[in-house]
Amino acid sequence: MPANPTRQRIPEDELAMLCTTAVTDLVARLTGRLFDTDPATDHLARLQVLTHLQRTLAQQCEQTALHAARAGAGYPQLGLAAGITRQGARRRWPGLVPVRNDQVPVRSDLAPVRNDLAPPAVRPSSSTDRSR
Repeated sequence: MPANPTRQRIPEDELAMLCTTAVTDLVARLTGRLFDTDPATDHLARLQVLTHLQRTLAQQCEQTALHAARAGAGYPQLGLAAGITRQGARRRWPGLVPVRNDQVPVRSDLAPVRNDLAPPAVRPSSSTDRSR
């Protein structure tokens, strides 16, 4: 997948303004339709609609990130699209992008490491042991 698969045709601030306008209009329409109230004054109804939209958007983001990863996007691309760092994308969607075997260097001169063993206890040397 290319480094930046989405070619943004408009500046980021203009996109943000368009999204804000679209959400504001949608909330007003839904509030008026679902609650039969004035969306300009019924702030609790608007809050309820916004809360449902927030949950829906979060679910859509999760599903879309999954589809992007299945299409070959890595954490750098997911982070770029979500406006966060690669590390932020890895924390937000842990395990979404599998590590490929060809990305991990394998050293055959190393013995296998056993993770089930506790590290050996280290006793301070006599020069630093103050209990004596």
